[in-house]
Amino acid sequence: MPAGSNVKYNFAKSPIVLWGLVVMSSKVYFMDDRYSGLTSSLPAKAQQLFDHAGLMECFGPGDSVAVKCHMGEWFNTGYLRPILVRAVVDKVREHGGVPFVTDTTTAPYSQYGSRCTEQFYLETAAANGYTAETMGCPVIIADGAYGTEDVRVEIPDGILLREGYLARGVADADAMIVVSHFKGHGSAVYGGSIKNVAIGCSSKRGKMNVHLTTHPEVGWREWSFHGENCIGEECPDATLCKNTCPVGAIEIKEDRLEWDREACIGCFGHQRPLFRCDVWGRERYDDWSNWFLVSMGDAAAGYLREMGPGKVGFVTYAVDITPFCDCAHGADRPVISNMGVFASRDMVAVDVAALEMADKMPGLPGTRAEAKGVMAEGEEKFTGIIGRSQWVTVNACSRLGAGEMEYELVVPPVSESEEEFCHSRLGPETPVGYYLAKGVEKFGSWLPEGGFVYNERPTVPFEELTKR
Repeated sequence: MPAGSNVKYNFAKSPIVLWGLVVMSSKVYFMDDRYSGLTSSLPAKAQQLFDHAGLMECFGPGDSVAVKCHMGEWFNTGYLRPILVRAVVDKVREHGGVPFVTDTTTAPYSQYGSRCTEQFYLETAAANGYTAETMGCPVIIADGAYGTEDVRVEIPDGILLREGYLARGVADADAMIVVSHFKGHGSAVYGGSIKNVAIGCSSKRGKMNVHLTTHPEVGWREWSFHGENCIGEECPDATLCKNTCPVGAIEIKEDRLEWDREACIGCFGHQRPLFRCDVWGRERYDDWSNWFLVSMGDAAAGYLREMGPGKVGFVTYAVDITPFCDCAHGADRPVISNMGVFASRDMVAVDVAALEMADKMPGLPGTRAEAKGVMAEGEEKFTGIIGRSQWVTVNACSRLGAGEMEYELVVPPVSESEEEFCHSRLGPETPVGYYLAKGVEKFGSWLPEGGFVYNERPTVPFEELTKR
């Protein structure tokens, strides 16, 4: 490819025939969440889809492969169970890749966010079950101790962004498999593969950049400020607000809050007074939040180009489909039932497939879907729940050539070979009885001498126990 050329990559193309014409369409592979035995478990289905989607073609033997996931905020319970990510790690290794599980530090969007530094994130990840032992490979925070380790990525054709800041640990990898939890999101409308790349692969300044917090038109510096609405030092949260800004742009006075507009770096640290105390005017909020959906598409497209064509694959678990992100300190009820697992080499197509399938699902009663009036099949679930279009980000990404809105959904049969998915030490010649026999040989039978003692007949008729 000539130096400096502006090539738009379209990934995972495969020919299909329509009306006698050969056209190109991205394939998205899918298996539902129903369980009937070992081979139909979610981890086993993910491993089967890994192969069906050809994700092993993203890397070669000995290649370093970043397995990108979200390991959950402190006290969040909706994040992906570790075994679901471990299943993908094992497939990478099986095909000769050298995997590491990774994510990035967060911006200080929450005063009590537990992933703002590498150390805090690793502690939180361990509490949530993500360690080198459980993953079978290193767990690495890709943007370093304070989120400063990154690579600048040019996006000359971006709709809003002209650059991005990709976490160095991801940029230095030879390939990446993006393991996403499909769900709603308060800012991004929905969370899936694109957000997992655009935000999840950004360093700290990359996140500020994508969130447009210093944008000259809609950035937070341009919002009106009403420091007089703060009651000042008498507020019980005065110390919290004082310590929430890492560059000291917020100062609590006796009867007001002062903000150094020029010193502000747009780090999210002032969200508490922004949303709770009416100190910042929100007249630009809708513009900002809408354009943020576009900038995510810019960043994700730029990062895929930086990784190189064909170097990134996608596995998406559409389970525990809560209305908000795994970044929250808890998880609301799922708004629709579990759908299953998707896999593709097209970032846009896999998200569109999940969104369209979600729209066909009925909402669950007693959830935010009911509260927002999107219970019927065919309604755009996340557009209704969040209040902004769920199609903005996929459209932006598609316009930059990072994937296709049109796709072919492929539903392969579930494997019948249990041996392929059982624990690595178990097999036809070494089932559980093989190992337990060694214990019997050493310690004898588990039965007590003379056998167990039972009542010959029950002391209460069974029928009496069947009714409340």
